[in-house]
Amino acid sequence: MRAIKVFILLLLSCVPVFAGEKLITLKTGETSPISYGLSCLVSDSSVASNFPPDGDLVLTFRNIGAKWISFNGVTTNNFNLRDAKGQDMKIYLVTSPQGLAWSEATFAHIRVYRAGDAPQPWTLNFKSPDTFVPFELTITNITLPKN
Repeated sequence: MRAIKVFILLLLSCVPVFAGEKLITLKTGETSPISYGLSCLVSDSSVASNFPPDGDLVLTFRNIGAKWISFNGVTTNNFNLRDAKGQDMKIYLVTSPQGLAWSEATFAHIRVYRAGDAPQPWTLNFKSPDTFVPFELTITNITLPKN
């Protein structure tokens, strides 16, 4: 029952962000204790289709190896995004991930400042704030889709 409530809450929190939009999967994988998916948020709007995809990234986490993973206190300091030249990129955390019981999923909505100016591919690092079940995640060779 708890999983259903979390799923409904996740869906309701997505509505304002993702209405009329689509997610394009960029990378997927797993590292103990989570599996992950990195996607780019792209508009279906005919007006927006004239613009290249920008820096709206959605990082999805699924707990595949721990009783509980806490994401309390996640901020932009837990993320590091670098362009192809190794330069740090400025990001904003629009939506923070929520704590996860085993098999549950959550997401982080990350906005990349001036994404179109940064040479690709990018590298995203995430370090969990949880001291009980710590993990680090590195996603390499991130390229945004072309129009």
